[in-house]
This record gives sequence, C-alpha cells and structure tokens, in this order.
Amino acid sequence: MPLSHPWPMLRVLALWVCAALGLSLTACDDDEATTPPASSQNIVQVAQGNASFSVLVAAVTKADLGTTLSGTGPFTVFAPTNDAFAKLQPPFNTAANITAITDANQIATLRSILLYHVVGANIKAADIPAGASSRTTARPASSGVNDNTIYLTKSGANVFINGRTRVVTADVAASNGTIHAIDNVLMPPSQTIAQLVTSAASRATNPEFTLLLQALQRPAAAPILAAAGNAGVNVTVFAPTDAAFRALLGNNSLSSVSDADLTAILSRHVISTGRVFSSDLAAGTVATLGGNVTIGTTTSGGFTVRGGSGTAANIGNTAATVDILATNGVVHVIDQVIRP
Repeated sequence: MPLSHPWPMLRVLALWVCAALGLSLTACDDDEATTPPASSQNIVQVAQGNASFSVLVAAVTKADLGTTLSGTGPFTVFAPTNDAFAKLQPPFNTAANITAITDANQIATLRSILLYHVVGANIKAADIPAGASSRTTARPASSGVNDNTIYLTKSGANVFINGRTRVVTADVAASNGTIHAIDNVLMPPSQTIAQLVTSAASRATNPEFTLLLQALQRPAAAPILAAAGNAGVNVTVFAPTDAAFRALLGNNSLSSVSDADLTAILSRHVISTGRVFSSDLAAGTVATLGGNVTIGTTTSGGFTVRGGSGTAANIGNTAATVDILATNGVVHVIDQVIRP
C-alpha cells in the first residue's frame, strides 16, 4: 500500500545508508539533504563496515579476492549474510572456521563459490527485468559445462536467485558497484540431471530415485535419459520419489509397465524449454515433452503438478527437494508420478 507521507521513511533510509557506509550520523541530520551522497567506499570497504557481512569478509580475505573486489569494476556482488553462511557445513559456516582454513583445495573451493556471487557489471534492482533472466558470473566455467550462470526471477519488488535464494536488502551502493544481500550461499552446480539421479540412487544410505533411474534406463526411455544427461540443454525435471512410483505400481513391478505407457509417463515429467524454478511457478498449464501439465497452488503457498489423470503431485518445498540446480537444468522432487 503506498505511503501517504514518504518523508519520514526517506530519512530512515538515509540514516541506514550512512550507517552502512560508516559515515557519522551528523552527516544525515535533519538539516541535511534527504538524498544520501554517492558512496566513496568500494565493495570490500562497504562490506567491512557492515557487521552482517563479517563472514563474507573473512571468506573474501581467505580466497584472496579483496584486491579484485576493491578494483575499478564495475561489480555486482550478491552477498550472503552471516545467517546465510551459518547454514553451510564447516569449515565454511563461520568467520573463525574460514580464517583457520589451510587446505589449498578448500581455499580453491571457497574462491570458486565466491566468484559465483559476482557479476562484472553494475546491476541495480531496477535493472533486473520482470520475470526470468540470467547472468554470467565471474566464476570460470568448466570446459563445455554451464556452471557459472545464475538465474534470476523478479516478481514485483522481490528478486530470487536460483529459485529459493532471496535478495533481502537491495542496492547497497559502493564506488565500484552494487551489493545485494541474500539469504543463502549460492552453490554452483557440478552434475547433470542424469548424474544427480544416479548419485542419489547409488547412495549407501537412504538411496532415492532408484525406480526413476530404472525407468530411465529402459531402452524405450533412451531419448529422455539422453536429454537429462545432455550438458548443452536447459531442462526442468519433476522427479518422483521411490514412494511415488510404489504408489503407482502397487504390487506390480516396473517391468509390468509397457514401453508405450512408460515413455508417456516419463515425458510428462520433463519441461524441455528451459529452467523453471519454484520462483517462476504460477497456477496454469505448462508444456512438457508429453503434453501439458497443470500447476496448482496449495493453501500453504506451495505448488502441485498434475497430468491428465491421477492424484496431483506436491512439489517439494525444502532445499533438498526443490530447485536442485544441475549444470543442464533444475530438478523438483514430487511425491506422485504424473500420469497422462
């Protein structure tokens, strides 16, 4: 709802910017202009002056990126907050743990992760187009692999990255670019969708997607498996759990399903026209390799997907079940098999 009297809010914003840039509060006194001056501090200096970025600063120092991000730029940094880093496993979760790292491989991994948060352009929130878009990051891509791109979704004033990561504070100005604070650390993908499914099915503990993998390995499903393993495509896969397949099969085996029925079913789980993240989903129809499916909403704010018959499948809503990023697309775990 629009503010009826915006000037108090503008003053609060001006004071916040002054605090973030380390300026004295007298510089933003009521007698001064309400528009804050352009920042004279670079991205590293701005981050050093903000307690919410102390882990990020430690990571930048350990990865020897301070000089780079203090340079001319321009840069845009999608900056994970301390709370975002705290979600990671040691040693990448705290400033103390990061500072104590001595292993060269861990330092290289940290550097690669940080570069995945940097874009070589000055991108304000207003510059991000509505809907879905993408940006190439400063992380060097592996040969022939799309593992250095981030995917943005803008809806109104909200900006999401790779689906579930949200910009919590936008447009923190610096002399050489812009910082956008985010609530997760972005992890670059390292496997194709086919490799993700195979890895999950091969786990010694709590394997998953074993029946999906068996289905994809049937000769009749070869084109679908090829698409899931093709590093040069961008696809979206709804991945049914083993429990979902068992609910479909009952007491029957997967081999009892005919080749024609199997391919018709599997085709309904693949969107071949690009990556559709949870932040891109909306109620309506979406075209798959096997025809349209219907996306619905739940009372809790989640989404369902349904084919021509059968029970609607719930799309996962945790980091482990939705927006699983692959080098050639994105995977959403579902609890029912989508039927034609």
